[in-house]
Amino acid sequence: MNAWLAICFISLVVVTTASSAPCQASEPALNDAVERGATTARACEGCHGAHGEGMAAKGNPRLAGQAAGYLAKQLDDFASGKRTSPVMTPLAKSLMEQQRRDVAAYFASLATPYETTVGPVDATLLERGRLLARSGDESKQLQACANCHGPGGSGERFATPYLEGQSAIYLATTLKEWKSGTRANDAGKQMVVVARRLDDRDIAAVAAYFAAIVRSSRTEPGVRTAKTHETAGPFSDRVR
Repeated sequence: MNAWLAICFISLVVVTTASSAPCQASEPALNDAVERGATTARACEGCHGAHGEGMAAKGNPRLAGQAAGYLAKQLDDFASGKRTSPVMTPLAKSLMEQQRRDVAAYFASLATPYETTVGPVDATLLERGRLLARSGDESKQLQACANCHGPGGSGERFATPYLEGQSAIYLATTLKEWKSGTRANDAGKQMVVVARRLDDRDIAAVAAYFAAIVRSSRTEPGVRTAKTHETAGPFSDRVR
């Protein structure tokens, strides 16, 4: 196994173990958490939308249907200072630990439709993004994004967030934060290693590719299913 693939595997094991350690809440307890989280999350609407859809043009990420464990960790990291933001840090610090869990449960439960309109993107850039996402680039010792984030950026429950349909501005900004070291809150520091091997065009390509993967609706709240863009057919038909 290549060294950089081994790093990914180790990172996934660490993150999965850490994220899945807490006992799963009973359905009534989870419903209560979602209800409480809906109230607390009203403070999030100004940046993340009334239904967690995000504000792509402003670079504010989509939260709807994201894994609760991932969301809770980000809020915890903002609160502790492991991850910093002039907006999110004071907000997260103002919440009690249970409130952060409730907000995470609420956003994870949402089945908000994706934006179905994607602006024009350079075809060459999309193709480069597709290559990096699905195959990586051995010449740069870059593994495929799919190795950790799942096919089409669908995410891996308890391990890594979904990237599909996410704001291109947010994705590019976050990759640059990983690259510069201003963000380094992932277990194993795998994203720091990966981002430092991406040049500016690679970052733009990956961000554009994942932002362009959209679908009109979800079938189950908080559950990610197979996407049409991963079925057989021309690339242009899968990324709209």
